[in-house]
Amino acid sequence: MFIDGQQRKLLMLLSLASFMNYTDRMVLPAVAQAVKQEFSLSDTTLGVLSGFVFVALYGIASLPLATLADRSSRSRVLAGALAFWSVATGACGLANSFLQLAIARACVGIGESACQPIGYALVSEQIPAERRNVAMGWFLLGNNLGLVAGFAIGGWIGAHYGWRAAFLVVGLPGLLIAAALAQFGTSAALSQRRTPRVSLVDAALAQFSNPRYCALVLLSGVFAFTIFGPIAFLPAFFVRSHGLSIALVGPVSGLAIGLGMTVGVLIGGGAADRLAQRGAEQPQWLCAGAILASGATFVLALTLSNPWLAFAATFVACLFGSIASPIIAAAVQNESPEEVRAVSAAFGTLAVSLLGIGLAPLAIGMLSDSLAARYGNESLRHALILSLTVCVLVAAMHVTVGRMLRQACREASMPSPWHQH
Repeated sequence: MFIDGQQRKLLMLLSLASFMNYTDRMVLPAVAQAVKQEFSLSDTTLGVLSGFVFVALYGIASLPLATLADRSSRSRVLAGALAFWSVATGACGLANSFLQLAIARACVGIGESACQPIGYALVSEQIPAERRNVAMGWFLLGNNLGLVAGFAIGGWIGAHYGWRAAFLVVGLPGLLIAAALAQFGTSAALSQRRTPRVSLVDAALAQFSNPRYCALVLLSGVFAFTIFGPIAFLPAFFVRSHGLSIALVGPVSGLAIGLGMTVGVLIGGGAADRLAQRGAEQPQWLCAGAILASGATFVLALTLSNPWLAFAATFVACLFGSIASPIIAAAVQNESPEEVRAVSAAFGTLAVSLLGIGLAPLAIGMLSDSLAARYGNESLRHALILSLTVCVLVAAMHVTVGRMLRQACREASMPSPWHQH
């Protein structure tokens, strides 16, 4: 089954929204060293700013915003959220103290919390289940290209015009995309959804009574730990351990991470749609192998003495690491009825927020500070390597989820749970 013109237009707008989501988000890691020096921050405090300050309202805000989206126009709610976080990104550039920057960063988190759950719901609402993995891959494509842009633009502008200018520049384009999304919400094709209104409490009770959904939500969070932890500190690692300038590290690390993840989500989405025809568990086996390969390649990238080989290994590690992204997102949607798709995805966003965006940078920052007395300037390298042991846990969780999906299909005498929705 092919995707028609209206569906392609939706995917394009969602990809642009997710592009701005990560462009705005990744400016801070790109200029982290400059922010650290200006405000005299420790790595732990920098981890809090990159992680928990952002995530403090990110995970919580996603639930009411997703509930509103499930009850009204999902595209219009997303448009409003995009406009809000774009203004908040610009406000980061106006901060004259750590507290002001932390408040603006938290506001970015509130707005961006709507992007993933509402985007996933819109994809599932409009794209046939048989094409859902690859459609999720195209939606997530914007995230990964946004990583490139955030690092590249943030690094280049930060080096030439200061870190504040970087936030101001990237905050503006999102307002135009928000306007396009708001207009798209008036489309008759997107106004045909007529589903019962379900409260947040009822949705939570129904979804968390499903053990497969619970496992997938937990997997989402632990998987995110292996992504957001390294990403938050890789630019600083290349500056400290390889002596490179922020002007070079921003664009090059952005390309390595963003392009690697771009290739990975497209491979993962396309391969999963084909593998799922042989059994719902098959994509999970692919994910388990990919995350182990990602962890091993990341360790290689962190131990190579040649920075250019390290950048190349980072590209490969990010490619492997992102293969599971569209597969997990589609699996969560496959376990969710139409009327609570955004809310169901929002609980996954909450797990990602707490374990990935929040805990991972903080844990790595604290670990780096604790190792500083022993390893000095190389403490961050060792902290990042130790954090990658979580990849083994993620692989085991994929195997467990795969077995659960296979058992569910056997009990229902179906080749795939997609037929339920």
